[in-house]
Amino acid sequence: MDTETQAVSSNKSSKSWPIVPGTYQVGDPNGPVAVCALTSERLISPLVALPGVAIAGMVYTANLGITRIIVNITSNPAIRFLLICGKDSALFKPGQSLVALAEKGVDDKRRIVDAAGYDPVLPSIDPEQVTQFRKQVEILDWTGEEDLQVLQERVKSLSDRNPGVFMMGQRETGLARRQEEFVSIRPGGQREPLLYDPKGYFVITIEPEQKEILLRHYLPDHTPAHEMRGRGATSMLLGLLRDGLVTQLSHAGYLGEELAKAQTALQFGLRYDQDRPLRPHETPAQPLAEGTKTETPGPPKIPPVPVLSVKQLGEIVPGTLVDLFFSVTDLPREQVLGGVFLLPDETGTNQAFPRTSQRLEVEWGPTSKLIMGGAADLVVGALLRVYGNYDQNNLVHGTHLVVLTRVAKILDG
Repeated sequence: MDTETQAVSSNKSSKSWPIVPGTYQVGDPNGPVAVCALTSERLISPLVALPGVAIAGMVYTANLGITRIIVNITSNPAIRFLLICGKDSALFKPGQSLVALAEKGVDDKRRIVDAAGYDPVLPSIDPEQVTQFRKQVEILDWTGEEDLQVLQERVKSLSDRNPGVFMMGQRETGLARRQEEFVSIRPGGQREPLLYDPKGYFVITIEPEQKEILLRHYLPDHTPAHEMRGRGATSMLLGLLRDGLVTQLSHAGYLGEELAKAQTALQFGLRYDQDRPLRPHETPAQPLAEGTKTETPGPPKIPPVPVLSVKQLGEIVPGTLVDLFFSVTDLPREQVLGGVFLLPDETGTNQAFPRTSQRLEVEWGPTSKLIMGGAADLVVGALLRVYGNYDQNNLVHGTHLVVLTRVAKILDG
């Protein structure tokens, strides 16, 4: 059920209870019955709709899952019964652990006495809150029962003998309001460029016809090294870790994210390009009518859009095609360049650019056109002209990157 509650009056509202997310549905917060369907998710919706049911949900573990059940129930004194039904987890046995908790409580190490599942320890729960839980609710162990008609009758019988709101003392009220406490940290940071991973780098593609992810490993000198095919992100990442092909935690996290995207693309028929958001496949171009002239392919064509100024940069909306000058200062993610916006060259020669403090990030990939240079030139210190689509958070998806490092300079001050 993995739920948690806050208010201690009998007049509950969905806005105040429960306060911790979990796999559950809320019924009548003033109802006397909580239902723990263990791992049987299909029971939740029909049971939570029954009169007298305050909440119905699932629980998988005998530690964090039971912890949340305790806090939820003790913070809603209207709940007086906990009905356990559905199929128990063979490993964690939270159903058996809840029954053991009701009968014998926890020991001095906060372990549920006689619980048979894996790691039935409640480290963040005050023993006095466990005592309140055992006083407040009667646990009905119908583990294994999945017949909705039988369960409906049992819920009705419990609701009919509702003893009323549990009367809590001042100490118990304080325990009921207590929540898990966490130290707040902010997202973000800088991942080491994969150039520094001594084991090399990876190129990920998908093969929809074979329903496979294809992962190729290259050494730092771009020599082909290993190839892996699979259909599941987890097993593929574990294989890389098993063989010691990843040395950086940030690299492993990046690969896990990309492999998961590739797996999702295979499952839902989406287009996958490494380092780019998932998107639907583009509609194929229609055949030209007979007699229609076609142009001979030539050099990459650069979109005709005005060069941006600082003022214009602050006014553009996501999706706008932009043309700007950019100096690379860091490499925050694979195939993403971090840096600062440069003012257009006042002389019109595109040889000297004043620096600004406006940060930008430029994403590039296999479909980006590199002009006057190659991927090896996209390093810290590079000076670029970037054409592409502006996205939110000052990110530009580069379609054309012109390397100006050897022919231009930055004017400081």
